[in-house]
Amino acid sequence: MTLDGTNTSSDANAADTAVSDMLRELSGVDDGRAREIVRAWHDWELADVVDTIVELRTVAESDRSVEFDALFRAAMTFPSEKVRLECALALSNGGGFNIANALVDTLERDASETVRAAAAESLHAFADPTQSRNIAGAARTRIASALKHAAANDTGAVRGKALRSLAAMRDEDAPDMIDAMFDEAIDDLALMSDVVLAMGESGDRSWLPSIEDAFFSSDAQIRIAAVIAFGNLANDDDVESLSEPFDDHVLEVQMATVQALANIATPQAREMLSLAVSSSEPAVQRIAQAALDMLKAEDDLMYAVSPNMVAQGLFGMPLGDRKPARDLSRYDAPTEEGWANITPTGQEVEVAETPEDIGEDLEDYFESDEFFRASNTD
Repeated sequence: MTLDGTNTSSDANAADTAVSDMLRELSGVDDGRAREIVRAWHDWELADVVDTIVELRTVAESDRSVEFDALFRAAMTFPSEKVRLECALALSNGGGFNIANALVDTLERDASETVRAAAAESLHAFADPTQSRNIAGAARTRIASALKHAAANDTGAVRGKALRSLAAMRDEDAPDMIDAMFDEAIDDLALMSDVVLAMGESGDRSWLPSIEDAFFSSDAQIRIAAVIAFGNLANDDDVESLSEPFDDHVLEVQMATVQALANIATPQAREMLSLAVSSSEPAVQRIAQAALDMLKAEDDLMYAVSPNMVAQGLFGMPLGDRKPARDLSRYDAPTEEGWANITPTGQEVEVAETPEDIGEDLEDYFESDEFFRASNTD
């Protein structure tokens, strides 16, 4: 309560509600309305436009019930590079056909290398099968074609990001492009970092020796990239190789190693995570413990999902409520001429002269509810 008797708490709650309602309204705008809003932003101060995009992106990441993709796509043509960059980053979670096209258009046409690189990196989301289901095969082909062209012809920063996204899509041309760019990146540390990450994205374990060699690079960023890539490909037999970066003198490399171990998640990887909890570095201790907690939660969930829960999800009823499978093993097809079948009521069924005709004579009975009820009766 203020000195003039007004209730500040009520006012604050009303303001919060108004903001929430406004954001939900914005999340439902169509493409035409989104373009109108973005045109209005041209009269704003640039810092306010950037702050708005960042705020919308933050809200969408924290509340999955809202999304502002129509606004982000409309603002991809904004004059300011900063705004376009924030929009490209905001579209990094994938989605449908319109998002894919907006990112490809940006990759192919934007004047800013930084924005093109961000678009190439955001297209990585469409390597996820859950995202690729949202687009047609033609759109996926267009994404791969744009990434190949950028990896082969664009500038260094864009080429590396495009190669990573292409490798994640498991494109058939990616291995040869990784091989060629690896030789080219020997004197380009930033590009080499992207090439090593692309090896890890490829799903091809034949790259593991090259990735392990990068553990000994003089550049910490390449060592971090190598650890991340290794974590995407390694299994339990490979975990011992992470001992080197596990003791790296650079804290960020140690932290990346913990993340890689969590990603591998095999028994030996978990043992190394347990050792990391006793690290002399508090930051390493924290993320190692968080990784172990996450893995335990996943294990608990696996054990908590009972067969009845699975049956409920698959069949709409618990396992015990399902009718047993029909047993047809006691009903052998007649093979001899003159064979007679006795129905459950004791009635003799006349049969034909040939096995083929016999099957036709009994077809109606074998497909009847009476037959299937009888088949489950002892």
